Amino acid sequence: MAEENQAVDNGLPCNAYLDTRLQEDESIQRILKTFYSSIELLEADTEALALQAERTVNTNDQIKLDSYLVYLNSTLFFIYLKLQGEDVSNHAVMHDLRRARDLLARDKEINEALAAPRLDMPPAKRFIAAGTHTRFVDMNGVMVTVKQYIKSNEAAPK
Repeated sequence: MAEENQAVDNGLPCNAYLDTRLQEDESIQRILKTFYSSIELLEADTEALALQAERTVNTNDQIKLDSYLVYLNSTLFFIYLKLQGEDVSNHAVMHDLRRARDLLARDKEINEALAAPRLDMPPAKRFIAAGTHTRFVDMNGVMVTVKQYIKSNEAAPK
């Protein structure tokens, strides 16, 4: 009984909650050490992002950063709830995750639309007109063939 109460101290905060058998299992301890080191890296990155946000950032980047931070925090809270064994299907964190995911998707959609190539219409019209060997005339902003232009001028009331 005294052996069960002795915890193997590997410096992990969760060892107090683990069974002695799990505390002595090297593979479990290795996984937990990796998990806690990942959490520490994540905390350091989050702090670095918060410090970076204090600097002057343009509005688009600030929106993106805030959206990622909301998604990160909601995801971490979701993971915590799942580890606690709670049913998260009707939890408010699901709403936050969906909202953050929608914000990120909308931001991606906007940035893709802005990065899409644009067609410069006047040069495109000239290029097409020159390539078809048909003479085009600009009739009030509309490109028409010479035949159509003459026909419309004849049909126009004088």
